[in-house]
Amino acid sequence: MLCDARKESFEEVTVFGKTMLFTNNRIDPNTVPKGYHLYEVRHDDDMQGIPCEIGKKIIVNHWGTLISNKPIKLVKSAISNNAYRPINEEREWNYEGIFTTLNEYVEKFPLRKDRVSER
Repeated sequence: MLCDARKESFEEVTVFGKTMLFTNNRIDPNTVPKGYHLYEVRHDDDMQGIPCEIGKKIIVNHWGTLISNKPIKLVKSAISNNAYRPINEEREWNYEGIFTTLNEYVEKFPLRKDRVSER
């Protein structure tokens, strides 16, 4: 089941040096504001809850969903219509312990004017 991002509670995380929103739920992309980016996170095969890959769509070992006001550079898959990027949890992922809503994030991290027109 897809959740409505506008009704979800998120935790702020820092990923690749960028502040993003994270939830363990799958988010309906149609509920994410125009100009913001939605990604899904895969966790490790040992099911320890360690984020290890970010992609446009994660089917196996889905850990959660990220929403960002800035794009994440992903590498296109040679075997599927998807794109991914590995992540090192110890160096590139940090839970900030701040819980927030999508509206609060949008106010705190607005889009640059030139980013909105790109979509």
